[in-house]
Amino acid sequence: MHENLHYHVVCFFLLFFSFRSVRSEIQTFELSSDARPFILFEDFGFSNPGYISINISSISIATTRSIFIPTKLSLMGFFYAPTPARQAIKLAFLKDICIIGKPFIFPIFTFDEKTILSQPHFNKTVLVTVPDLYYIFFVNCAKNSSVSMTVNLETYNIKPNGDRDYIDEHFASLPTTLFVFALFFFSFLVTWSYACNQNKHYVHKIHIVMTILLFLKFLELICYANSQNSIRRSGLPHGWNILWLATNFARNMLFIIVIMLIGAGWSLFRPTLKEPQICAMSVSIFLQILASTCFILIHGVGPSDKNYRYWILTFYAFDFLCCVMIMLPARKSVDELGLNSRMEGKEAKRLTHKKVYENFVLALYLYVGLTRLAVFALRTTTSFKFWCSSIALELSIEVMFYIVVYLMFWPNERYDYVVVEDREEESASAASPGGSRSIQSNTFTNEGTILTFVLKRSSAVASSSQHSFSSAPVLEWKVAILGPSEGLVNHPLFL
Repeated sequence: MHENLHYHVVCFFLLFFSFRSVRSEIQTFELSSDARPFILFEDFGFSNPGYISINISSISIATTRSIFIPTKLSLMGFFYAPTPARQAIKLAFLKDICIIGKPFIFPIFTFDEKTILSQPHFNKTVLVTVPDLYYIFFVNCAKNSSVSMTVNLETYNIKPNGDRDYIDEHFASLPTTLFVFALFFFSFLVTWSYACNQNKHYVHKIHIVMTILLFLKFLELICYANSQNSIRRSGLPHGWNILWLATNFARNMLFIIVIMLIGAGWSLFRPTLKEPQICAMSVSIFLQILASTCFILIHGVGPSDKNYRYWILTFYAFDFLCCVMIMLPARKSVDELGLNSRMEGKEAKRLTHKKVYENFVLALYLYVGLTRLAVFALRTTTSFKFWCSSIALELSIEVMFYIVVYLMFWPNERYDYVVVEDREEESASAASPGGSRSIQSNTFTNEGTILTFVLKRSSAVASSSQHSFSSAPVLEWKVAILGPSEGLVNHPLFL
């Protein structure tokens, strides 16, 4: 059973992951002494009619045997297959089974054609008349032989007006979908910026970072949509894929940072991060850098690369570990807020803050579970025709998560957290008599211990008919270290 699970997971990664890519549909592949029996170049959804055009050049076939034996060229060539042949493709990929002659495996051309090796270039175009998802691949069933060549591949559909449409039939609505979500994030960005501008008194550093995150998400979707739209018209992304991958990398990094800072309470009720929180954030950022690097390599090399499957597995492993790490600071903050509410005598406010952070943790759990597990399972079990819908579903989940989190930490008096308490203490200090003033600093807690600093200043003013003077300020400080069950008023130090 374990072997079958591994079998299906690896095949799914290989045959499915490319749906999110922005690889152009006019592609060039370089093979050098490649002895793999199966090389997948592309999967593409054709309408009626559609075309596959392959141009190969610089062909060189070599044997790996010590004794030269002529290679059977009829066992080497390019093929395409619809979805009914997917099981045979899985077998060829994992178990090195020759699938030439299997049902639904249609040849484009094999190397036994005399004109192929006798010409520096060879081109062939195949008409696809049955709409379906097709896999284009190279098969080498001649054992102990390798091939070197340059492959130029084009896959496209024909529009009713006769123009070429280079985008997959099942992703025809993807550019429009991406533009719609980009428009929503832009509207959300404007609304959030307006709220921050109207409530400057309650804006903290984290709110500024959250604004940048919204802008990067909008920019990422715009670049992704333009890359798909450019591919649709010309078959090439024209640089939009590079911008999309760059903004995707930056947005993923900032997303991890924002979630962990919010979870740690940075700039809300904690001006700095503790050492364990810094370590957790460092590990998460490192994992995200590795995951994003694998993501870029996957879209850069394509499924024909020898290490493609390993990049995919590495990406999913690092991505999931990173999602687990970002949930740790928020869970810890919930525990600390519950402890502080009992120790500091501010149960009502602290319990309100604790409730908000519990909802934040719940939203984070749901986001990770839905985007990393539920959507993945949906794509695994449903038809390829719903892949574009799954992208829209994943973006919808992201939209809901952004809305919920941003509303939880909206910049206004209701969500000002501990800063409200600081302002109340400052107001109380300002209202005390002018002859004496008591200033109590913030209270720091660490595993049930309270460290409280109390500074008192007294001043006396004496005057005479000729001289007026003020005595030098007298500073007195007392330090109390209390356990969780001790009271400040009854402590011997203050008696």
